[in-house]
This record gives sequence, structure tokens and C-alpha cells, in this order.
Amino acid sequence: MARIPYVFLLAEVVAFYWKILFQPGRYVIPWDLRYYHLSIAHFMARSFERGELPLWDPYTYCGFPIYANLTAGLFYPPMVLSLLVSNWTGGGHLLYFLELQVVGHVFLAGVFTYRLLGRLSVGRAGALAGATVFQLGAFFASQSQHLGAVSAAAWMPLAWLAVIDLTEGFRWRPLALLSFALAMSILAGFPAVTAFVFASCLLLGGLLMIAGHAPLRSAVALSMACLWAVWLASAQLLPTLELTRQSVAALRSEWMGTGGGIPVQALVSMVIPNYWGVFQFDPATYKLPWNPTFLYLYCGIPGLLLALWAAVRRAPKAGVFAWMAAVAAVLMLGDQTPLGRAVFPRLPELLRSALYPEFAMAAFVLGVAVLAGLGAQALLERRRAGWKIAVVAVVAVDLIAVSSGRRINTSRLDQEAGIGYNHFGPFADIPATLRKLVNQTLPPARIDTREGSIFWTVGAPLFEIPSANGNDPFALVRLMQVRLAFCKGERWGRYYEVSDPDSPVLDRLNVRYLISNTKLELGPKYRHVADLHGQQVYENTRVLPRFRLVAGTRELPPVKVLDYTPRGLALETDSPVAAELVTSETYYPGWHASIDGRETLIHLTGGAFRGLNVPAGRRRVEMWFAPSILWRSCALAAAGWLALAAVWLISRRSAGGLARQSRR
Repeated sequence: MARIPYVFLLAEVVAFYWKILFQPGRYVIPWDLRYYHLSIAHFMARSFERGELPLWDPYTYCGFPIYANLTAGLFYPPMVLSLLVSNWTGGGHLLYFLELQVVGHVFLAGVFTYRLLGRLSVGRAGALAGATVFQLGAFFASQSQHLGAVSAAAWMPLAWLAVIDLTEGFRWRPLALLSFALAMSILAGFPAVTAFVFASCLLLGGLLMIAGHAPLRSAVALSMACLWAVWLASAQLLPTLELTRQSVAALRSEWMGTGGGIPVQALVSMVIPNYWGVFQFDPATYKLPWNPTFLYLYCGIPGLLLALWAAVRRAPKAGVFAWMAAVAAVLMLGDQTPLGRAVFPRLPELLRSALYPEFAMAAFVLGVAVLAGLGAQALLERRRAGWKIAVVAVVAVDLIAVSSGRRINTSRLDQEAGIGYNHFGPFADIPATLRKLVNQTLPPARIDTREGSIFWTVGAPLFEIPSANGNDPFALVRLMQVRLAFCKGERWGRYYEVSDPDSPVLDRLNVRYLISNTKLELGPKYRHVADLHGQQVYENTRVLPRFRLVAGTRELPPVKVLDYTPRGLALETDSPVAAELVTSETYYPGWHASIDGRETLIHLTGGAFRGLNVPAGRRRVEMWFAPSILWRSCALAAAGWLALAAVWLISRRSAGGLARQSRR
């Protein structure tokens, strides 16, 4: 009997995502899951398949430290499990396993919400109603494409449960549980949601203290949990902080202004879900100035009525969670409110750069869900089982009927083929042909775009076709400054198309092919080599190799590439004079080099790339990527996890001993 509620929650999630789960050849989760997460996941899965750690991505931005990219989720256990299972099953269903990860976290969010409401003394029916509102409500229904956001938000109700336990008196088990939930939200890889998971826990603890349900010393315990969570996640956080300092993410506060937020107009969707036409969203015809996924706040009419009933009947702790929902609503509206416009620009720069007010929606929906559970408890406390089942069913059927299978969470493959290793849109020969072109050299030549598809950039690790461009929030500032020599844009940008194809900088970056969606009139150094179903490919006949020896104006012998892998390379040089080895490989901490077996220093060359001083004569040059910060941060995190396990086991034994004594 105890498992029946979880079966109900699982059945609801399966019914909501049935097209994704049971018709994978026809339906997929749209947008970022395929165009951002899949590409990175593909590279990581291939690395694991080769028995390597996916530390350095050679396909993006002339090289990129993927291990330090928080959004990759390299240290998030469910992500690693998805990659390994995909490899074990042949590697051809990676997207489906990422979709299973999304669906699994939605179910996890429902389970944690059910346990949270149980902790608030809500019966099974009320807890099921509230958990249904959260797992099928606006946040997960509209944000399914954001793998990291869904994963991070799933831990929020567990964190709230631990906060309630912790504020009732200091105990090690809830402290460890809260630290664990917060750490998992960090490792999930979406800092905008993680920030609101942390903020909501602090707010909940504060409200409980104000309401007299918790002693003031609980603030110390909450602070300890936050610090412990950072300790647990340090394997990811320390490399990410190193990357952030050198990336355009550090410049985000310069252009973001007041920070954005969900438009006030979205509030109407709480009662009229398709008021803005998000169910029929079509990028070709959509004219509104807002992201359609942030115009959807529907948590169900029954769920909303139950939440209002909790407030009217003044259910226990309903006031606390009404405040939680209200504060989250103000936060998610961002600069749409006077408070948001006044407060956000005054926040510390580091905090502003990590915040996207829109994602406070997760805390808002959870607040509504808890209120709905409290309202259902007040309504159904003395009702018969039939009434309870009927109310839960109405809540679930309403949300499934309204939100499931909509454009914001489900796409048809025959309408949007997307990209994959073996296809670009519906065409299987496009990536294969381009791989054949770039693989004529070792290492493969790079591509770039002018009036071309952004898919070539975001899909570079998926296609395994190197690009000098990228579209990542952690793009390195130095590399983007180099791109501004032949591109137009601001210094904080992360994606620039080529605007000056005749620039010699493109030649130095080893950009051999330029791709466009239209036929271009280019200078004499380009020749048209392929028309791939509308993808026009132009070859740069003056491209320079990735590795060159330079000594003034003297012409030196070419560098021979002996080996080239994502994490290392081996070269042979033979120069009559001492020279500088100039590369178009991104400079970044963690790269090491040796000449004839003797380690030597790498220096910055060309504004963003690795260079070496090489003596005269025949020399073997090697470079390898072994970032010391990774190993130090992993050791630090391991100590945190060992401490967590020890505390959990000791506290569990203590609790078991007390239980045995009470039975005596």
C-alpha cells in the first residue's frame, strides 16, 4: 500500500510523456535538448567509449575545456549514468536516454513533493494532488528542453523538506540531506535554477523563523548546509570558476541591464493556458517579443482552486508557503516589477551574472503545488476514498489533457528533423560529405559560417567536424576577441558569424571551409566545392596549417603531425634555426608541453593560442592536457562526500538505537 502513491505519480508522468517514451521515432523533446545538450553529451559519451575522461573538446572554439563547463554535467551522476547506459546499448539512442533523464527527474520531483507534503502532515490524497501539480505543472511542462534546469529543479522539494526538518532542531541527518540536495542541484548544471533552489531554502527557513516555527539558531544550520553543498560540488565548481574568470560569462552583467523576467502578460495563462498560442508555436510565424516557454504558467484550474482553498481555510503553514509563492512570483517577473528594476542592478556582479529571473518559476510552481496539497488536505480530510481518488484524478487529467504533447515539450520528427551525427535536417549525406572534406588533413581542418546555419556551430562536437566558432555561455574572452578581427559583435558575445571572409586571421585559424545557406560572392581565395542540399561549401585556398614554425620572415619546413587526439598531440619539427611554434590551438591552463621529452613552458601567441620556442634541429614536440585544478578539486570533493557518508551512517545508527530503546 505504501508504494501505491508512487505508482500513481509514475503513471501520471508516463501518460504526460507517452509520445516521447513510446514513439521515439516520431516524437522528441524539442530545442535545446537536441541543439545544445545532445552535442555535448555525444562528445562525452564517445570519450567514455574510448576509455578517456572528456576534458577537452577540440571541435568548438578552436578547443574548449568541456570539463569546466558546468552545463555539460560531467560530474552529475544521472548524466554519467545516461552516457554509460547509452554506450552499453550500442550508442545509437543517446537522445532517448537524455529524454529518459528528463522524464525521470520530473518523476523524482513528484516523489520529493509527495514526501514534502507528507512531512507537513498532509494525507496521501492531498500529497498526491500537490505532487501532481508540481510534476505536471507549468515549470516542467514548459522547460523540458532544458535538461539542466529540469534536473536542478527536481531537487528543490527535497531541499525544502530538509529545511523544515532542520529548522525544528539541529540534527545531522537533515543537515546532510539538505547539503546533498543542494549539491545535486549544483551538479545538475543550470546555475540559474540552482540559485533559486538555494534562495528558496534560505527564504523558507527565514519565514519559518519569523512565523515562530523555528529557532533563530536554525540560520546557522542552513548556512552550514549551503557551505557543505559547495564543498560536495567543488569538483565542478572550482574548474567552472576558473573558466568563468576567463570567459564572456564574467561580462554578462555589462549587457543584461535589469535582468529580464517573465512578462506580466504570462499571468493570464494560469487560467487560459493557450492565450498566447504557445500550443501552436511556429518559429516561422511567431511574432511576439517573448520566449514562448515563459508565457506558460498553467498549474491547472483544480490545482489553483485547491491552493486558494488552503489560503481561505488558513491551513497549517499555508501562510508560509503563500509567501513563498508570492516572493517567487515577484522574482520571476524580474524587471516587469518596480522592485525588480530597483533591486537587480544593485546585486553583486557575480550573483547577477548567474541569475535569470525567469527560472524563479520553479519555486513559484512548487509553492502553488504545496498550497494545493494543503488545500486538498483541508477539503478531503473527512471524505471517503472515492472522493479522494476523484480529486487527484481531476487534477492529473486536467494537467495532462491541457499540457501534454504540446509544442513547448514535444516535437514531431517529420516536422523538425533536427541534427545528429549522421544527418543534418532530413539529409544523411551532409555531415558525412563534410567530414570527408575536413578529414583530408591531420588534424581535420576547421569550418566557419557566413549567413549559415547555427547548427554547424552548436553541433560541432556531434558532427565531429571542428569549428572555429561556438555558442556557449562560457566562451573564452581571448578567443572571442580574436574573432572580432573578422566578425561584428560586442566583446561579451559568444557566437559571431564571419563578416570579413578575406581576413588573414581566418587563414591562421585553419578555417579551410566556409559554409552558407545562400550562394555567396567571395574573393579569389575561395572556390565553391559543394552544394549539400542548399548548404553551400566554399574552400579557402590560402588556409594555413594548425601548426607552423616562424622565425622572422624566413620560410621554414612544415611541421609534421604525428598524432592528434582531444587531450594531446605529437609533432615533429626540423628547422635549421631556433623558431617559434605557432598554433591555432586555444591557450588554457592545464596544457603542458615537452620537447624531446623535456617539459617546457607554453606561452600565449596570436592573442588566444598556444605557442612554444623550439630549438633548431629535428625535435619531437608533445602537448597534453592535464589540469591540476581538476585533480585538486576532485580530492576536495571526495573528502566532502566521505564526510557526508560518515555523518549519514552514524546518524542512522543513532536513530536506530533510539528506536530500539523506545520499543523496550
